[in-house]
Amino acid sequence: MHGHHGYTGAADPRSRTVLDIAMGVLVGLRGCSPEEAFAELARVVNGSGIGIGRISGALVDLARGASGSSAEHAEAFSAWGTLIDGAKTRTVGAVG
Repeated sequence: MHGHHGYTGAADPRSRTVLDIAMGVLVGLRGCSPEEAFAELARVVNGSGIGIGRISGALVDLARGASGSSAEHAEAFSAWGTLIDGAKTRTVGAVG
């Protein structure tokens, strides 16, 4: 996953891992490409002013059921809470 539309990489490799995981969450839930997932993250970053590493971490937290009271957690919930809640409902309520 290199060359994300102008993304030059984070100084901390863990930040890049969190970004890749966040993109994977969106790819899995939306069925979109990694490029589309990155573009969606970038739109939230541009709209909120929260850095991509922080918003990615908040999305990952949200996806794994962790909550937080920070601005990035609030923004992640606003952007993806319904998507993630819907996925959890479909998973829990799935009948074979």
